[in-house]
Amino acid sequence: MNYRGLQRAARQCLRDSGDHPRRLTLLFLLCLYGVLVCTDAVSWVLELRLAGSGGTGFHSVEAAARVDLAVFVMTLLYGAFNLIWSAGYIVFALRLSRRQPVRFRTFAEGFRQVGRVLAVQLLQALLVLLWSLLLVVPGIVAAYRYSMALYIVVDDPEISVLEALAVSSRITYGHKLELLMLHLHFLWYYLPGILATLAAQAYNYGLLADWWYTANGYGAMYLVTLLVPLAMDAVGMAYAQTTWAHAYNWLLSLDRAQREEVRSYRFPNQM
Repeated sequence: MNYRGLQRAARQCLRDSGDHPRRLTLLFLLCLYGVLVCTDAVSWVLELRLAGSGGTGFHSVEAAARVDLAVFVMTLLYGAFNLIWSAGYIVFALRLSRRQPVRFRTFAEGFRQVGRVLAVQLLQALLVLLWSLLLVVPGIVAAYRYSMALYIVVDDPEISVLEALAVSSRITYGHKLELLMLHLHFLWYYLPGILATLAAQAYNYGLLADWWYTANGYGAMYLVTLLVPLAMDAVGMAYAQTTWAHAYNWLLSLDRAQREEVRSYRFPNQM
């Protein structure tokens, strides 16, 4: 895999498209993070009401259960929205990589096939989890084995979810380490978000200084975990995702060439 060639092709696509993809990416992120902030705000208000209601009425065990259920449902809905909306960005990146026109409504492509998009991502996560139960390394291998399944689903509306997973396994065969190395080429993009997530986990487990557990500390931690990924996405998302779209195109063309070669070898008279 020519990592620098893929990155160079992505940069060229973005240059040729001008500022249009970056402006659309900012709108995409504003929608994504806007929904996140709204769901977090509603959850925060409900929990504040529960904490300040005293020992009766809303503070009852039944009321606490209702609040927990409401927070869980909102978290679940946001997770589903995130998966579907992000699938639309994959369509956006694929079209950019193929020099096709992109618009804001391109991001809604994931909603046109909600069932398939959610099914392939949930099944992919389940397979990776099952392999991870053996050891960490098989889980990582499985993650890269099925990493192109969502690309295949949004790229081919006729293919089934199970077929997409099988095709992803086939086209990534012998290229998993290369895909890992491609991820490492974007460590500058992923690392700040990883560090922000680790900081949030440290906060949740009570590993930080006492100040962080005050109202001001909670607000600061929330801003860190929100603004750091947002800033990195604004800077590098279009570039990283277009590079991955080029990697998918390359794997697909390589697989097609290999299959044609096998077919010509088996059936020379038909070629």
